[in-house]
Order: sequence, then structure tokens, then C-alpha cells
Amino acid sequence: MKDKILNTLEVFEEFVASFFFVIGSVVCLIGIFMRYVMNHPLVWTNEVFELLMVTAIFIGFGIALKDDQHIKVDLIYEKMPKSIKKVFNIISNLLGAIFSIYLAVMGVEMVSVAHDQMSISIDLGIPLWITYLAMPIGMSLLGIYFVVKTYRAILGKDLEEDTTINIENLF
Repeated sequence: MKDKILNTLEVFEEFVASFFFVIGSVVCLIGIFMRYVMNHPLVWTNEVFELLMVTAIFIGFGIALKDDQHIKVDLIYEKMPKSIKKVFNIISNLLGAIFSIYLAVMGVEMVSVAHDQMSISIDLGIPLWITYLAMPIGMSLLGIYFVVKTYRAILGKDLEEDTTINIENLF
């Protein structure tokens, strides 16, 4: 059951991030075409592009962590003995989870404030709290993957052999 839920989350997350990225790219190209070829700029393309790309990036944080694609400097890490690597992995993943959860909570507060103040975007006039939802959602997903990586590190799963989080082999 856990595998099915996590796999569904993983597929949904990758679909949403990819969808927002592709639609954002199309909106950007439409904006460029209308501005420089047709000489008739569309006001809304900048705001929609920024919203879609920021959302895709926040959702993509978890995907990058799951696939171990974040930038890292591992010069010292590679020289450590396995026992110290295990402790280091546990501590760094716990810190990542705590930081992600903190940002998710701050994101919820930011959404709440924007909702209470009834703030709207300049060009589209949509409520800003909707656009701010990307932060708490993305950081929550990132926190979930950090918790999974912490769990794997505690179990002693060798992250050097398999750097991706394979949900089927997790439990």
C-alpha cells in the first residue's frame, strides 16, 4: 500500500513539474513571437511564465533529490570511512528534512497572509495566495524525500551503489 501511494505521488509530481515547464516554455515563446515578430506584446505572458516556471522548480526540488541530482561537493565525503558516511548521510538528510518542513510551514503562513490580505497579481488579477501554494507544496514533497533518504541511511542502504530512491525497494 505504501509503495502504491509513493509511486502515485512520484508519477504525479513528475507529470505536474513537466507539464508546468512545457506550458511555461510555450507561453514564453508566444510572448517572444508576439512582441518581436507581430510587434504586439501580450502583457500577461511574463506573469504566467514566471508563475509556471517557479511552480515547476518548486515541484522539481523533490524530483532532483529523489534522483540525487542536486549539486554537491563530495571531495571529502568520498575519503570518509563507510561508518562515518552513514552518520553523515543521516545527519545531512535530517537537516534537509527539518529545513524543508520549516520552509513548508513558512510557505503556509505566506499563503495565509496573502489570503487574509486579499492580495492579487498585477497583470492577471488572480489571488496571490494561489500562486504562493507552490512553496509549501514543493517543500513538503522535498521533505518527504528527505525523510525517505534518512530512513534509507538509517537502514544502511548504500547510496553509492543506488543513488536514486526506488520506492519499490524502500520497505
